[in-house]
Amino acid sequence: MELALSESRFSEVSRRAMLQGLSAAAVLGLVGCSSDSSVLPSSQASSTSESSSTATVAAGEVAISFTYTANSSSGGGGGMVRNPYIAVWVEDSAGALVKTISVWHLQNGQDRWLSELAKWYALTSGDTTSSGATRAPGSYTLAWDGTNSSGTKVSNGTYTIFIEAIREHGPYSVTSTEISVTGKAINQKLSDNNEISSATVTFQP
Repeated sequence: MELALSESRFSEVSRRAMLQGLSAAAVLGLVGCSSDSSVLPSSQASSTSESSSTATVAAGEVAISFTYTANSSSGGGGGMVRNPYIAVWVEDSAGALVKTISVWHLQNGQDRWLSELAKWYALTSGDTTSSGATRAPGSYTLAWDGTNSSGTKVSNGTYTIFIEAIREHGPYSVTSTEISVTGKAINQKLSDNNEISSATVTFQP
């Protein structure tokens, strides 16, 4: 089977670029971070093959793409735009956490405002296992390999992808969409919300 598919105060950190097609500003604003393995360069999507009678992901990865645009007129009266905290995760049909795909926040213990990613934090109690440094505004794609937090392939069913963001002097943003694991391709748009836009979830068997 295949997978069908506020306001706050933060400091600026940036890390490596990982998606072909990013704007020059977004590319130059990033530095490396070894723990954020869910980022999916479009030319390097991994593919694995396995067959199973229990309806689990057989090949490919779900691509979660979005644009974060910091609107300088949104709160704070302008000034320097801080990099946002962003969390992307998957829930099952009961609203339980399946997996945190990635959470971007200040590193080296400087994450005292992490709880302002309110929806993700309430679900995970701030577990930053799948984490990386904050990034400059830009367009990004993350990959979900169809596994849960234990690394086990998920079974057929309905799942919800969430994207949540918050930054200093900026609005709170969150958007989500349901996907179905049925063996069919998906190409779904998520609603724009404040500074998150052009979000899609795609998978091609």
